[in-house]
Amino acid sequence: MHLWEALADHYRGHPWVAGYNMVNEPGDVSGKVVGPFYDRLVKAVRAADPDHVLFLDGNTYATDFSMFREMYENTVFVMHDYALAGFAHGGPYPGFTRGEWCDRSQLEETFARRSRFQRETGTPLWVGEFGPVYTGDAERDAQRYQVLRDQLDLYDAHGAGWSLWTYKDVGLQGLVHASGAYLDRFGAFIGKKRRLGADRWGSTMEECADVLGPLHRLVETEFPDWEPYPWGARYQTDDLIRHILIAQALLPEYAGLFRGLGDDELLALADSFTLERCVRREPLLDRLAGNLTG
Repeated sequence: MHLWEALADHYRGHPWVAGYNMVNEPGDVSGKVVGPFYDRLVKAVRAADPDHVLFLDGNTYATDFSMFREMYENTVFVMHDYALAGFAHGGPYPGFTRGEWCDRSQLEETFARRSRFQRETGTPLWVGEFGPVYTGDAERDAQRYQVLRDQLDLYDAHGAGWSLWTYKDVGLQGLVHASGAYLDRFGAFIGKKRRLGADRWGSTMEECADVLGPLHRLVETEFPDWEPYPWGARYQTDDLIRHILIAQALLPEYAGLFRGLGDDELLALADSFTLERCVRREPLLDRLAGNLTG
């Protein structure tokens, strides 16, 4: 609260700041806490800066807006619209992902559900995050580009603004990705993380299946009624084992890759992420350019 008061006071009247996205993807299991918190937060920020736009994410990772009871002035209620078939573990498209059928109709139904609050209240339709994860496999990526194309068509049909996530990374999803010194030094480590499924965003949920498969079956058998918020037992088990335990075990190895580097070498790593040195994901850029001009 106090942090955002200080930020709003600092940027009050600043012409290069579009607005404030104050809470990213809240996950309030009760649905009773985040609404009153937003009330207090909006009041505090508005006292410091009455002019900038407020961008407020819905509950359950910006997909549920049922906790809002008040239409704050000069506010955009931000939805995120990731397609199940577009995740690293998704596909085929059209087809089943984790037992759920995914096609254009399902994308439209999901968008309609997630955007109902904005449409009913006449507030702006803004998709603050969306976008498939790409695999490097031409056939699978063609399906991911179709997911993207279908979503963009839906947004155009409903007059929704959007922001693709993310524009720069190390090769998973961005419009561009780092190259050069960073990948030369960390490429093998990134490959190890991918092999272990240590990054949730890039995991297919099938890595090390010979080891983790029996654990998942044990959880399903022994705890059939365990349905942790918000995505269930399968995702929660992976979060605890892959993305906490295994990720923690990787930390010393990652830190060790920085050992002994001088200032020039560290700057070269950082410079690997400058836009002019990044590699462009041309098929994605071409599709976005065609949508924007077509």
